[in-house]
Amino acid sequence: METPSRELRLLTNALRQPIFRFIVIGHNRKHIIDDIADHLKATYPNRPFLTLRLNGKAYRDIIDTLNTFREGIVLIPDFDWLFRPGNEDLCTAFNQRRDALARLPLALLCFVEPSGYTNVPKRIPDWWSLRSLALEFHSDETDLTETFLETDTDVSSLGGQTKAEKEAEIERLQKQLRLADIDNRVLLLYLNQQIGNLYYQLSQFSEALPYLEQSLKLARQIGDRAGEGTTLNNISQIYDAKGDYETALHYLEQSLSIRQQIGDRAGEGTTLNNISQIYDAKGDYETALHYLEQSLSIQQQIGDRAGEGATLNNISQIYTVKGDYETALHYLEQSLSIQQQIGDRKGEGTTLNNISQIYDAKGDYETALHYLEQSLSIRQQIGDRAGEGTTLNNISQIYDAKGDYETALHYLEQSLSIQQQIGDRAGEGATLNNISQIYDAKGDYETALHYLEQSLSIQQQIGDRKGEATVLHNLGAIYYEQFADVQKAVPLLEKSRSLFTQIGSPSVKNSVGYLSAIIEQIGEERFNQIVQSIDNKPQS
Repeated sequence: METPSRELRLLTNALRQPIFRFIVIGHNRKHIIDDIADHLKATYPNRPFLTLRLNGKAYRDIIDTLNTFREGIVLIPDFDWLFRPGNEDLCTAFNQRRDALARLPLALLCFVEPSGYTNVPKRIPDWWSLRSLALEFHSDETDLTETFLETDTDVSSLGGQTKAEKEAEIERLQKQLRLADIDNRVLLLYLNQQIGNLYYQLSQFSEALPYLEQSLKLARQIGDRAGEGTTLNNISQIYDAKGDYETALHYLEQSLSIRQQIGDRAGEGTTLNNISQIYDAKGDYETALHYLEQSLSIQQQIGDRAGEGATLNNISQIYTVKGDYETALHYLEQSLSIQQQIGDRKGEGTTLNNISQIYDAKGDYETALHYLEQSLSIRQQIGDRAGEGTTLNNISQIYDAKGDYETALHYLEQSLSIQQQIGDRAGEGATLNNISQIYDAKGDYETALHYLEQSLSIQQQIGDRKGEATVLHNLGAIYYEQFADVQKAVPLLEKSRSLFTQIGSPSVKNSVGYLSAIIEQIGEERFNQIVQSIDNKPQS
């Protein structure tokens, strides 16, 4: 699951339903306002937008404008004008009229500069208590337009991308959670949601789950059906990452039901897409395609161009797995066209990466490398560290296929370094597995086993059953093929088979193939004795 920019994703999700929202956005550069506005208009092309400047306006003018507009997204770029000397009466009147405005289906996006950010809770406490979200976007001297226009990135403007920065952000949010008004359940919901999602990014699934479950509880308490649907969807991604597909599907079906009931078409499209990924992982490609086509239809109907681009990309992956590369390429080219039109740089980087995989599968390594280099360039430009790690990993596979193991290893080591820096434990486990395959190909089986054991430890720690099954299979294969040690190979391959079977993965056939070969070699009697010894082994 690729995730959008932390703050931008929270903002976008908060605006999915046409209901009242009061959102405070701190910023340190004016262009950030335009960047956010451009992104939201591209995401919600059918929603009305209004830019309302407070400077020089009387209270009645402001209220009349909002009452006339009544429904849509209101951008207030100079909200901190309220707090300037001489505006005390206006500030008081605005604060006291909170409840009247809160009955309107308006989303008020109130932008404040750093100097005015702390004034919001002090000067308009009634409004502050009603806030749906409080975000901070910061820019340095570089142009952040691409950062804000990208989707599916792990960048957090409050903390950053590295593991240390995310951990610092979690600590800050936890402190805010401890100090929060226990009656402000909207704020508590979003704080729990943010902390849970940060832990998810760090592959700390056990830590993420309690926060997301608390977020779900709060959403239900305050009757926030949209928030409930979003949180159910996010909880499902924890179980998906752990390979517990049935539980993931259980949460996704609940999310889908709610989103259909409340008419959250954008959310419905997202959840249908995520359901498809469960069936894809289980090898049920026709069912996956069925859900993706439903998702695509909704996104095209509501004008969700970013979602449409992502879904076209996912459809292409089904055809890639089925070996229908021309159809896959057709969908990828459509996806790429949309992403380039709307300025979705993150999506563009992902699609270029996936196009490369088509040419890789066809054995056209030079063309594959050409697309990977484009993908890498974009991901480095926009600071998509997770995507950069993925593309470096894929570049390594090209050199591996060409037999250039040293260059492959060079790229894998770069990928591993990034994944360790940003706390991408799942990616780290996968890359360690890939490094092991290089040493396996070079005939250095002891080093290959060393990396596989590191990978296995991570997969077991984070609860990634699919990853664990894959590594167990690779360990068993080395012990069988290179060391002829069936005593060690059988338990590993048997456990791999069991895990693949539990999660419904088509990869089970690989482990079964090895086990069948071992039975043919040593006979059923000895094989059963080894299996029996596994069953009788005391549990540690």
